[in-house]
Amino acid sequence: MDPQLALWILARAAGIASYAALCIDMLTGLALRTTVLDFLAEKKPIRALHDFTAWIWLPFGIAHVVGLILDKTARISVADAFVPFVASYGQLAIGLGTLSLDLMVLVVVTSWLRKRTNVSLWRAIHRLSYGAFALAFAHSILAGTDFGAPVIAGLSWASAAGLAYLTVVRMRFGPSRAGSSGPAVLG
Repeated sequence: MDPQLALWILARAAGIASYAALCIDMLTGLALRTTVLDFLAEKKPIRALHDFTAWIWLPFGIAHVVGLILDKTARISVADAFVPFVASYGQLAIGLGTLSLDLMVLVVVTSWLRKRTNVSLWRAIHRLSYGAFALAFAHSILAGTDFGAPVIAGLSWASAAGLAYLTVVRMRFGPSRAGSSGPAVLG
């Protein structure tokens, strides 16, 4: 197999895996703060999945970026991976991905430092994950060569719809409280 083709396949697969883990991370994070999925599981398994996927998307995201940097066909430089909207082509699509990565790294690093960070500041930074996901979603639509595949597009749109629903539920009814049944929001 041609090494450049292998790098392209690695970058695509890692991008899809990172995006899938990010979708699960966002869905479980929101599910922890609403009563919507209480009928499926206790909060402890959802918390474990949220914590795990917060770790797993990052190495896939790094593999995605490194694969694209090493792939001569992609023409992505190291600067393009960290500085948004400077790529020589596809500035919007690549810039959205870069900005999403920058924001998500900030969210993850501050989460690692949560016990040493002011709670209000941590929450404000953690809420940037909503925007970072929206940017990653737009990046996948504009730059993702696999988004045309019905399975990938369907799962991506379903995840986005689930996130939108859980976000509206959380905004309308507020966060769940330990020990309270909360509003009936499934209907």
